[in-house]
Amino acid sequence: MNRRNAYVPGLLRRLLGLAYELTPQVFAVVAFCAGALMLISAVTPEFDDRLRQLTGVVSPILIDLSHFVASIAGFMLILLSAGLWRRRRGAYWAALAVLAVGAVFSVLKGLDWEESVDLALVAALLAQGRTAFNRRSRLSEPLRPGWLLLLIAVVGSMLWLGFFAYRDVAYSDELWWRFLVDRQASGFLRAGLVLSLLTLLVAGRSLLSSPGADSHGPASKDQIERARIALEAAEEATPEAWLAMLGDKALLFSPSGRSFLAYRVRGRRWIAMGEPAGALAERQELLWAFTELADSYGGAAVFYSVGDDILSELATMGLAMRKVGETAVIRTEAFALEGKSKQNLRTAVNRAEREGASFDILPAGAARALEPELKAISDAWMGLHNGAEKSFSLGRFDIDYLNLTPLAVVREGERIVAFANLLVTPGEAAVDLMRYTPEAPHGVMDYLFIRCVQWAKAEGIATFDLGMAPLAGLEDRRVAPVFARVGALVFEEGGALYGFQGLRSYKAKFAPDWKARFIAAPVSTPLPLALLDVALLTSGGWLGMLGLRKGR
Repeated sequence: MNRRNAYVPGLLRRLLGLAYELTPQVFAVVAFCAGALMLISAVTPEFDDRLRQLTGVVSPILIDLSHFVASIAGFMLILLSAGLWRRRRGAYWAALAVLAVGAVFSVLKGLDWEESVDLALVAALLAQGRTAFNRRSRLSEPLRPGWLLLLIAVVGSMLWLGFFAYRDVAYSDELWWRFLVDRQASGFLRAGLVLSLLTLLVAGRSLLSSPGADSHGPASKDQIERARIALEAAEEATPEAWLAMLGDKALLFSPSGRSFLAYRVRGRRWIAMGEPAGALAERQELLWAFTELADSYGGAAVFYSVGDDILSELATMGLAMRKVGETAVIRTEAFALEGKSKQNLRTAVNRAEREGASFDILPAGAARALEPELKAISDAWMGLHNGAEKSFSLGRFDIDYLNLTPLAVVREGERIVAFANLLVTPGEAAVDLMRYTPEAPHGVMDYLFIRCVQWAKAEGIATFDLGMAPLAGLEDRRVAPVFARVGALVFEEGGALYGFQGLRSYKAKFAPDWKARFIAAPVSTPLPLALLDVALLTSGGWLGMLGLRKGR
């Protein structure tokens, strides 16, 4: 019995806590409904007997002005309801002010006491929930698509209802500047025009804005240095974490500074490149911190190119996940050139070395002294492939970036003919940027990869990553998700433009293990659009993605 009595207060506390958490959402719905009713009330005729009483003490211009102000107040309440839903302090105070204004002008526009009392009651109740609205406001925050559709639906309904209510009125140019004639149709026209323009303005701004992009741009040199220090001391990191040093991403650090996450903002999507790097104990909290940061700007957190070891944590956060490709990972301990199946690899090594090729690993910091030579190779490679530099999920030629990592080089005599930078983290290594000259020995890529894997094996590095084959491994089955079926189609048929299938076939010759890579995002975020954003960030825009942008 005592245990039951102790349980009831505990349950009650939890229910009260849940009710408190839902306070903003409840008031957001109430404010939205109040705003919609104000719009409807403002564009429909008032009761004639009340209007006659009012015109005895108030001028027609003021009555018509009150209709207009009440309609604007209703519109503002609908906008502010989105902020209330998101616990914005600014939206809370603004909603109180708009409710008060609406209560006053509801009386002045037609002695609508009922509406005025309802608005005053909502304001009084809202005033009691001040502590529930504890998030900082952002004037630049756009409406989310769902709220925008609701706003358009309400304003559209208001216009339809107004034209229906005044369907017998003979419309003319004079209606725009006449007051309290033609059953108040003139006031409806003016309010309808202004509200339509405001809706278009809000819609355009919301659809074209990128919340947080300006304030969360590329990291500073000091931040990049902090990330480098954290990465070199990290107990958990993937080689992709080195892409944070490119300087094209923003960085989010844990409170201790031992962990970080790299990301870019595009439109409403905040796209994290890979997984957090640093202390394993801080990983989950950093994932939440990034999600909450994106949410605070009205954006959605997207995690691109994450492995299966982090999926459970992302699922705990309520994110949806889809496979976006496979990365070729070689277990260095098992890698060898002996055996019939490795004949092609042995041939590549022997041929390259017969033609005078030699391989070397230069330590981090060596690239800067070789900049002219490396840049000449990179420019020749770019010209040969008629392409443009990538970014975000791939490295680019940037001497500051290359100088941070070991550099694998292939020489003919004393002249470098090919190079690649290596991304090394505890137990893992990966090749990132790889460039060679047209005069390099035949099969120089094979030779470079083979020697890199052998170097990693000699260094005691457990795995060597040859990079991801995008869209590889997606199933084109009748019961598979549409996302997977479309991805499989692009993988199989898009070779002319992107060469996805050829890329996987090339890497398969090294007999790697194929590890799935995923994209994760809130269920409300269309994953194909999120993946499109990744492609645009990587390619530098539409021209780059379509292969129409040349040079740097």
